[in-house]
Amino acid sequence: MPWDPRLGGARVWIELAEQWTKAGHKFERFCLTDAFPKPTSSRPLSALRRLLFPFWAARFVRQNASRFDVIDCLLGTLPFRKKSLHFGGLVVGRSLGLSRLYENFLHYSKKRWPDQPRGKRIGSLFYKFIARRQSLNAERALCTCDLVNLLNINERPFVPHDRVIIQPNGLNESERAALAAAMQPVARRLQQKEICFVGMWGLRKGSRDWPEIVRQIRSKMPEVKFKFLGTMVSKEMVLTDLGVSESEGIFCLGKFDRNELPNLLSGCAVGLFPSYIEGFGLSVIEQLAAGIPTIAYDVPGPRQIFTDKGWAFLVPMGDVGAMVESALEVLRMSESEYSVLSEASRRIADTFRWEKIAADTVHEYQVALEQMTNPPG
Repeated sequence: MPWDPRLGGARVWIELAEQWTKAGHKFERFCLTDAFPKPTSSRPLSALRRLLFPFWAARFVRQNASRFDVIDCLLGTLPFRKKSLHFGGLVVGRSLGLSRLYENFLHYSKKRWPDQPRGKRIGSLFYKFIARRQSLNAERALCTCDLVNLLNINERPFVPHDRVIIQPNGLNESERAALAAAMQPVARRLQQKEICFVGMWGLRKGSRDWPEIVRQIRSKMPEVKFKFLGTMVSKEMVLTDLGVSESEGIFCLGKFDRNELPNLLSGCAVGLFPSYIEGFGLSVIEQLAAGIPTIAYDVPGPRQIFTDKGWAFLVPMGDVGAMVESALEVLRMSESEYSVLSEASRRIADTFRWEKIAADTVHEYQVALEQMTNPPG
């Protein structure tokens, strides 16, 4: 993927790189735009580049293998045996969401929403071929990597060996402080009745559920406003999918700079995250750090975030009614009740810190390296 902090996946390595560099480690990257520096707006060419990227990555490793102790790569981008890479260090395959689980969602979505546009047959065949090859690469990498780094415990049964660690995502201290500092007073949040969603707009993130969510909430509380951030699509597309003819009470922002997020979230009272499949759900952590109680579907990722954290945060997958009722219950709270829930949200976010995650990850890698050098027995 490109080295772009607006992309949740890329942010993982960007944040780790910063923390590891601060700790005195040396870090280098090789990403999609390093392999293919010339920009393209062609969707087919972009897909083809992603398919070819592992071969460019392998060439980079062979040319520079002696300089590294550890290669931390997106699972499937280096699906080759180490001997062919001329590399004697530790190869870590990092999951941002296992491909097999995403394939399961794809099959599920076709049954639940059979009216999805299918496009032209030749294009459909092309993208199916690309997706299948990438999935095979990911499956192969599960076996060829020395260590697999997962985001949530629900992915563990899909890894065919015991060389697994589970490390979450998080926020750095400056992000956490900015989100907390921008928080508006509780009374104002409850008075404004603004619900936020942060994430790309699409089936996986719940775009088909949002029209009913908006309709049900407004039928019981017409003054509620909605804010959709980082959708990566136009405002017109979001409004069309929502089935509303005017944008009153609905704010959409397709892209934003990272430093804008605290102010964008500052007045929101509730976060909703109707995502059907997640590796983790970094935007959930951001909203929690802003003191926003955030309700999500009970799926891997959010489930890892909210383990043993109480009633307010998880509802059954696809249960729009339960999500609506939970949101309305928060909006009807007294200021004191909301303050307690808001503080609980911040405490959850506080457990996910990049500084600790980066240090813990290095420790795990050092242990794995030592075991490679001096195997037990």
